[in-house]
Amino acid sequence: MEADPSGKGFKINTGKIPILLTLKRIRELKPHEETVATELRGIVTTLEGDPILRHPIIADSATGAVLDGTHRLAALSQLGCRTIPAALIDYQNPLVGVDRWFRVITGERLNDFMKRIEDRNTPVPMSASQSDRNLLSRLSYATLCDQSECFTFGSGIQGALAACRNAFEIEEIARKNHLKISYVDNDDLTELSKNAFLMSTIRVEKSEVVESCVSHKLFPPKSTRHLIPSRPLGLGVPLAMLKNKNHAEAESAFVQHIRSKHIRKLPKGSKVGSRRYLEEVFLFE
Repeated sequence: MEADPSGKGFKINTGKIPILLTLKRIRELKPHEETVATELRGIVTTLEGDPILRHPIIADSATGAVLDGTHRLAALSQLGCRTIPAALIDYQNPLVGVDRWFRVITGERLNDFMKRIEDRNTPVPMSASQSDRNLLSRLSYATLCDQSECFTFGSGIQGALAACRNAFEIEEIARKNHLKISYVDNDDLTELSKNAFLMSTIRVEKSEVVESCVSHKLFPPKSTRHLIPSRPLGLGVPLAMLKNKNHAEAESAFVQHIRSKHIRKLPKGSKVGSRRYLEEVFLFE
């Protein structure tokens, strides 16, 4: 890690991608997804009890697009913070990818759930492989599959934002009927229980993420899953520093805080706390 020539942060140049750790004004950052009210309240409550932000958010250095940390950004804003620690990266770096989350919906059989959404675009039975090809080519906006059946919802709409919003409406129907929704990074159907099915959505492109930030037209929660090959963790910045109205003072305090830390580089697959990370980690202690 080396000091940035501006004196306002630190560069990590030994990872798979360059990272600049710095303090950003919250108003300069642009989320591309909406927040989940319950998750946001949980983070706010946690930070009220223990006013330390553990990890930096990750954002695009060119546009300010927030790639990871939307809920932390919103929570700090609610708590009166003016700045937030950010790991700035080049979003256009080909090593940075954007994929999708899959929804495992539990608590009802697929055929029973289909009766709840009969008033939507008529779903078409289709093989799981073909329905996924339709998603990737934007011929459909969502598919619902269990181990024996698969249904796809024809698109007839233009644009990723509309597709994701239509898919989110199906997710909301499940939620309102008290079904459990969990997010996974694969579409493996073999481990589904009899009372569960899988929902798949489209893959959003980087250009569509940036356009969402610029236009302030946000995607529904969990529309994207960003794949970032290097991740800094564990800065542990006090919220009092982030509430400082004097930006220059806050930057100076942040630099001193980072200098006091020891940094360890961990290979991908390492466990930090209760979570295992698929990317390499730079852990600040």
